[in-house]
Amino acid sequence: MNILLNEKHELRSGWKFVVYVVLFLILWVASGVALSTVYARSNLPDNQLTFLALNEFALLIAAVGAMVLAVRFVDRRPLTAFGVGFLPCWRRQLAAGLTLAAGMLGVLVAGCYAFGYVSIRWTARQVPASTLLATFGLLLLAAVTEELVFRGFPLQILVEGVGQWPAVIVMSAIFGAMHLNNPNASLLGSANTVVAGILLSLAYVKTRSLWLPYGIHVGWNVGLGFVLGFPLSGLDLASLWTTGVAGTDTILGGGYGPEGGLLATFLFASSAVIVARQAGAGARS
Repeated sequence: MNILLNEKHELRSGWKFVVYVVLFLILWVASGVALSTVYARSNLPDNQLTFLALNEFALLIAAVGAMVLAVRFVDRRPLTAFGVGFLPCWRRQLAAGLTLAAGMLGVLVAGCYAFGYVSIRWTARQVPASTLLATFGLLLLAAVTEELVFRGFPLQILVEGVGQWPAVIVMSAIFGAMHLNNPNASLLGSANTVVAGILLSLAYVKTRSLWLPYGIHVGWNVGLGFVLGFPLSGLDLASLWTTGVAGTDTILGGGYGPEGGLLATFLFASSAVIVARQAGAGARS
């Protein structure tokens, strides 16, 4: 048995994944160095938003570059085979993702009122409009980047190599580990990020499209961090409203934001069940 090639004389899925990871790491380091050099010679502000944007751009360059190179020279299937592009049902899937995210946020706010004291105040005028616009754009970009990095090509190649659940768990565990260094990170918060990764991975696996997971991801991030003004994975961002919650950190998340509490565990896990059932039923119809 050839350890490199399968019966079709194609590179085995495991090696395709390794090639993608190597390409991704090379491009990530290279783009990070290039962007750092550009930043050092620029007049960009020295603040959290700038550093987050530079990091997201470096990740995006690496994700897109590694995917395009791996697809072009290793896998040779079209990008649409990995859920990338304007697929036939992309509008419906995006709308479904945004709707689910809105429902999750509604339950979250209700849960915060049920388990703690909530204060919501309008704070959009406390920051320049340009900062709000940049924050909104960053969240749109971050969701795209993370879906390309953790779902799409790498997840599908792993699914083909080791099966659905091992692939989903591996990629979701990496997704959770990437958030360990966030401000106020905790083991429960990281575990919740893994569960969120499972939710998003199932959304991809069941539809073979990035539009449903992107809708869930961007709807949650924008709604939680930009509209409501909760801490987003430990990050305090410019927002339209600012929501403060007093209560048990184990349930409500504390300084990491709602994603660090058991309420989020319930939301992500129950939403994963909904996606697994509804998206699966939709795929069979």
